[in-house]
Amino acid sequence: MSRLVSLMSFIAVVLYAAAGLQGQAPAWQSADEAGQGQTPVMPVHQEPHHRQVFQYGPLRIIDLQIPPGDMSWFHTHEWPVFYLTVADSQTRTQILGEEWGARGRGAAPAGAARGTPPAGGPAAGAPPAAGGPPRAGGPAPAGGAAPRAGGPPRFRPRVMSDLSYADRAVTHRIHNNGTGLYRAIGVINETAGGDEAITEEAAGFSGKPEMSNRWFRVYRVVLAPGEKAPAHQHKAPVVVLQDSSGKGIASGPMTFEFNEPGQWGFFDAGARHEMTNTGTERLELLEVEVRRR
Repeated sequence: MSRLVSLMSFIAVVLYAAAGLQGQAPAWQSADEAGQGQTPVMPVHQEPHHRQVFQYGPLRIIDLQIPPGDMSWFHTHEWPVFYLTVADSQTRTQILGEEWGARGRGAAPAGAARGTPPAGGPAAGAPPAAGGPPRAGGPAPAGGAAPRAGGPPRFRPRVMSDLSYADRAVTHRIHNNGTGLYRAIGVINETAGGDEAITEEAAGFSGKPEMSNRWFRVYRVVLAPGEKAPAHQHKAPVVVLQDSSGKGIASGPMTFEFNEPGQWGFFDAGARHEMTNTGTERLELLEVEVRRR
């Protein structure tokens, strides 16, 4: 009998403690239309629409997906990020404490997304628009897409980087007020960046980058059906992103399959790897060098 009483007393204590801990847990509350009342405000990689799919030290890969009519929670950016837009839609952005569209898509003041433009013009596969899409490094449309006289809305560049977060953290939320899915793969570099004096050849790349700045250097690899890129390695970690339809593999210490735009692979600094087009159509991959000292 005494054992039973002791067991019941123990269970009661455990349940009481659990109830107390539950009462101390933060209450989750979304913001109202004016942007007030959200609890908690989280870093970008913890926001439910920005699903973190990989982390290796100060490198993170996030898969941002916002269905039409949906809205992210307020989240904070503190580090530079590279984006590959996989599916675009009209969006609007609200900075915490400001009106909707006061700044463009969480970029630099007045909506400037800074970085070196792609060499040779807009990235292949960019959404068509009269006069071409805005180029990486140029102004981003405030609040996402902006209506254009006599033409369709102008959406984001397919390939771009936002470096302004290194100078000033931004807390914002994104509303997809378009008719399609908005999806982008983001690569976050939580370092002070790399040495810009290191040449492409010294970093393990051939040719000129499509985009280059202190935090990211991006190279496009185009492979015909059955073609294989020579095996190589880099002095910094690289994220491999698929930027076209088609099928392929990237093989090294690990093997990654590519079957649709937005799929990714990762190779650490010094990891020898090669990429092969295993499909029947042209394959475009991006090697994103995540630069650090």
